[in-house]
Amino acid sequence: MSSIQNLEQHARGLVDPDTPIQLRIKLATNVRDSLEIAHTAEYSKFLKCYFRAFSIILTDLTTPQLCENPDHKLRNIVLDILNRLPHIEVLRPFVQDLFRLALQVLTLDNEENGLICIRIIFDLLRNFRPTLETEVQPFLDFVCKIYQNFGVTVSYFFKDGVGGEDSNPLDALGQVARAYTGAGELNPSTRSFKMVMESPLVVMFLFQLYGGLVQTNIPHLLPLMVAAISVPGPEMVHPRLKNHFIELKGAQVKTVSFLTYLLKSFADYIRPHEEIICKSIVNLLITCPDSVSIRKELLVASKHVLGTDFKQGLFPLIDMLLEERDLVGSGRACLETLKPLAYSLLAEIVHHVRGDLSLSQLSRIIYLFSSNMHDASLSLSIHTTCARLMLNLVEPIFEKGVDQPAMDEARILLGRILDAFVGKFGTFKRTTPQVYNNQHWSEVCYAAMLFHIL
Repeated sequence: MSSIQNLEQHARGLVDPDTPIQLRIKLATNVRDSLEIAHTAEYSKFLKCYFRAFSIILTDLTTPQLCENPDHKLRNIVLDILNRLPHIEVLRPFVQDLFRLALQVLTLDNEENGLICIRIIFDLLRNFRPTLETEVQPFLDFVCKIYQNFGVTVSYFFKDGVGGEDSNPLDALGQVARAYTGAGELNPSTRSFKMVMESPLVVMFLFQLYGGLVQTNIPHLLPLMVAAISVPGPEMVHPRLKNHFIELKGAQVKTVSFLTYLLKSFADYIRPHEEIICKSIVNLLITCPDSVSIRKELLVASKHVLGTDFKQGLFPLIDMLLEERDLVGSGRACLETLKPLAYSLLAEIVHHVRGDLSLSQLSRIIYLFSSNMHDASLSLSIHTTCARLMLNLVEPIFEKGVDQPAMDEARILLGRILDAFVGKFGTFKRTTPQVYNNQHWSEVCYAAMLFHIL
């Protein structure tokens, strides 16, 4: 494949109608294995010979497949080649055609090939911005379509089964076992949680590049996204559907992250949906699987909400956040990794609503934060946050003593706060000499701060 003649001959073999599919796959694999030519001076010749051949394969010689077969394998290899092309000036004459080709495959093909197409589209947008402004609206229309189908997609995997036939027998969990996508079966790109997970990042990038797209697309796209994050999903999940459930929640959390990106710049569009977005965030915390990455992204998105006026929508939902299982998750990795972020989020919410909390809520909060203040696995910054929060609760607790029963309960809560600090000083009594000798001044300063505040 070193000369232009060989390149042309090889490309003709790829699109020759008489070439058997297995030989066509072999020829395409040879191109992929020799793709280092794209990093040489012959890159331009390579594109002139092969780009048209690849387009013909994807649009004429093969069709999108919903199962793993030779046609799917060939399309996948060709898309992989297109995805690995260097994005330099040599590619510029082919950019619009490549973008249209990737978009066509994205909208018609299966999930696996669609994900490659999204990567192709994103890379083209990053490297050839001005060239593609007139080409991106069909992509946004596709994103609207997959969000419009989101509820149907959830029903397909967790209720109706393959083909959407309600008559399929249910398993012990009340779900259709056939909703499981077995080996060799492929989902269409328009019915894929993975596609929903990948789309918000590209849409966000498009809105940053081409501001004019916001006014025309947000009014239609935003309600679809809000509806998608409010879909509850199944209460019980068959083990075979666990991966689909994780993908469902991952797609919803990615959408929440996109919506929080819109909060500051496009608040007027978001405001009518404030209540449902906040409820959906809390419901996602409750139903989210023990995936550190998904839960972390959701907690970060929640922190972003607290930085805006939309934080008011979270305040009435504080009772749901006072359960550690819901706030942090129950998995060991979540508990070890996410506690600092989760409790700093909760502390900020409590700080805003401390005057409106009931004594029973304050009791639960004191239990959580005093426990964390004594948790040696947490950092000093979290211990400090817990200490400051409990001190800020003293006045609201004191003000709750409007009658004798309330005064008695408030006195107990104040005693628990004092006991937490006394216990912490007991810990300092044992550890401070050792810390002092090791010149770990942060511990000493922390003890001094508590003593000064008290």
